[in-house]
Amino acid sequence: MEKVYIISVFNKHEDFIKLQYDSILKHVKGEYEYIIFNNASDEIQANKIKDICDDLNIQSYRIKVDYNMGPSDIAGEALNQSFNHLSDKLVFKIDSDMFFISDIELTKICNNYDLFYIETQNKFMWSAVFSINMKKVKNIKLNFRPHVIPNTDTFGQSCLLTENSEYTRKKMFLYCILTDVNNEINGLINNDCRITLNNYNLTFNENFLYEDLFEKLPNKYSKISKTMVDYNFPHPYHIDFITLDDVDVIIHFKSSNHDNIYRNLEYTENKKIALTKFLNDN
Repeated sequence: MEKVYIISVFNKHEDFIKLQYDSILKHVKGEYEYIIFNNASDEIQANKIKDICDDLNIQSYRIKVDYNMGPSDIAGEALNQSFNHLSDKLVFKIDSDMFFISDIELTKICNNYDLFYIETQNKFMWSAVFSINMKKVKNIKLNFRPHVIPNTDTFGQSCLLTENSEYTRKKMFLYCILTDVNNEINGLINNDCRITLNNYNLTFNENFLYEDLFEKLPNKYSKISKTMVDYNFPHPYHIDFITLDDVDVIIHFKSSNHDNIYRNLEYTENKKIALTKFLNDN
């Protein structure tokens, strides 16, 4: 089977590099290579990322974008530069604050499916975590910037891939927990459908696009809520669990969330402590 290139773009939280790499070593099966694209906005931070990569013997590339752009443009341009290095590879992209928590036959999946992704309600591939067989899509000049197709966010152009029946595909699903107060849980499915559960019963959903997942929600969110309590995650939780064939395979710290809670250094540090304990056990 062809090797998979697991890539991640780092611009901060350099302490996540070892956590992510350890989770890959622990859970990813098959032949792969892990590459970090160093998108730090200044050379001090860039050197911190490079030093850790060098210490861990992880291949890294320095990339630079216009940091005066909006977050979506920065993310999209960073992906454009990253994928320029991998034009004919099997590429699995994972955000810098995502970590594997269960074994996954990634090489097998990426060799058997041209696209591997979380689908949004607009039929786009969520740009935080996905896989593309770049050889198969070589006739499409990929552009990850927002608004390549009008009124779309980062990698809105992916609808050209998901709507093409020539490409084989496999999907992951995302369950987000935002808050859990007085037995009322607020969260998201696939990052774009808001839901509310009272005593683990679904009482509100933004749309019915993911109706086939609704019956799983009581057990899913009971497990997630228990995990948050057991590992002392600070509230509000802002955590994603990404599943493959109903198995939790990735946890997402959501450090890029633009909520004001991430300006609270104590909150962020406590969340990192909880995450590290969880990853040590999973």
